[in-house]
Amino acid sequence: MKIGRRFAAILLLLFLISVSVQTKAEVITLTPDTFSDKIKEKDTAWFVKFCVPWCKHCKNLGTLWDELGKGMEGEDEIEIGEVDCSVSKPVCTKVDIHSYPTFKLFYDGEEVAKYQGKRDVESLKAFALEEAEKAAEKAQLDTDKEL
Repeated sequence: MKIGRRFAAILLLLFLISVSVQTKAEVITLTPDTFSDKIKEKDTAWFVKFCVPWCKHCKNLGTLWDELGKGMEGEDEIEIGEVDCSVSKPVCTKVDIHSYPTFKLFYDGEEVAKYQGKRDVESLKAFALEEAEKAAEKAQLDTDKEL
C-alpha cells in the first residue's frame, strides 16, 4: 500500500513539474550589461516592456507580458524582453523612457516602433509580428542597396 501511495505522489510531482515547465513564459530580463548586445542581435526583433515595480499601471498588467512571451514561442526572429527601470536606469535613459509602462520594438539595435495600442495578448502579438516583418523587409532592402 505504501508503494502505491509513494508512486502516486511521484507521478503527481512529475506532472506538476512538467506543467510548470510547459507554461514558463519566454520573457528575458534585460539589464545594463545585456541590453545593448541583445537588441543588436542580427535579424532579431526585440519587443521590450519598460516598467518600474511601484507603477500601478505596470502592476495592472499582471501576467500579460508573460502570456505574450508564451504566445510568441516559435517566432524565431522575435524575442520578448523586459527592463526594470528602477534598477536599470542607464538603459531607460538611453532609450528615452519617461513613463511606465512603455513598450518598444527594436530591430538590429535600432528602435523601430513604440506600442500604444490595447493591452491584450492578441494586440501586442499582432503589433510585434507586423513591426518585426516591416523592420526585416527594410533591413533586407538596405542590404540589397549596399550590394
